[in-house]
Amino acid sequence: LADHLGDHGYQERGLPGLRERIARRYTERGLPTTPAQVMVTNGAHHAFVLVLRMLAGPGDRVLVEQPTYPNALEAIRAAHAIPVPIALDPSGERGWDIAGVDAALRQASPRFAYLVVDFQNPTGLRLDTGGRERLGAVLSRARTPVVVDETLVELDLEGDPLAGPPPLAAFAGDLAICVGSASKTHWGGLRLGWIRASEDLLGRLVSARYAVDLGSPVFEQLVLTELLDDESALTRRREELRGYRDALAGAVREHLPDWTFALPEGGLSLWCRMPEPVSSRLAVAAASHGVQVAPGSRFGVHGGLERWIRLPFSLPPETMEQAVRRLRTAEASVRGTPESLAAPIA
Repeated sequence: LADHLGDHGYQERGLPGLRERIARRYTERGLPTTPAQVMVTNGAHHAFVLVLRMLAGPGDRVLVEQPTYPNALEAIRAAHAIPVPIALDPSGERGWDIAGVDAALRQASPRFAYLVVDFQNPTGLRLDTGGRERLGAVLSRARTPVVVDETLVELDLEGDPLAGPPPLAAFAGDLAICVGSASKTHWGGLRLGWIRASEDLLGRLVSARYAVDLGSPVFEQLVLTELLDDESALTRRREELRGYRDALAGAVREHLPDWTFALPEGGLSLWCRMPEPVSSRLAVAAASHGVQVAPGSRFGVHGGLERWIRLPFSLPPETMEQAVRRLRTAEASVRGTPESLAAPIA
């Protein structure tokens, strides 16, 4: 830190040392990258909003998965753009419909696509190498930029992240804009992320960034640089989350046996299917029992998904066990309740 106190402290692209480490990780994953292709941001969502502001305006269409990350949907709507959903099989049996993506690109002509192909939020699905190659070809043929949300890519709970499929950008070329984050892999309070893109596009993003902020905090960047040099920290994080995932899965199987889910190989949550369409009412009832969960409707472009609910495994096992017990009580209070008694959700 002392080495940086003598200058002005503004680094619109981020500290060179941190950008070099992020670029090296992309290269190790199969996507050759230089520090000049990386910009540090204040989290992955900040990165997405910067790209959104540059690529889309009011009335423009943005292709998204259905279901998808709720905060991305909110950002698209806040920009007065229109999210266009592409169905993702929530059971995990089929996953991404590449032919459907191809058709939507031709029919809707979106300004860009927003996709999460690594431990997708909320389903936990991961697109294999062959699927990425086909999807990259479809996007390239349509000349459609794609924002690839990679915030969960390092949370491979069954293997080495470097042994996983190459980044989608390896198949989509300069049309791909990757965003990543330290908050999922290390700590939610470490509000740093990054953008990996072509040098030309990154230069445009830097210019557009001045309307939003002047760069990311230096101290946090120094902390993240140290963390990225310590591979054991990420290994411990994955081991911890693997235990959390298995504990939550066991609690759901024991206390909510009629709920079903596909055990994800990575990520941070279970995407559970319930026997009745009561997700929104259950979320309201659960809050009164001290449990906060996101109903399926939050993940849909037009709501719906009332048989689905996301359960994160980010807390100690004993806490999640108690939460699932309370969910069981909350579910018992809403199953069979007439629709007219449903509580509103803001």
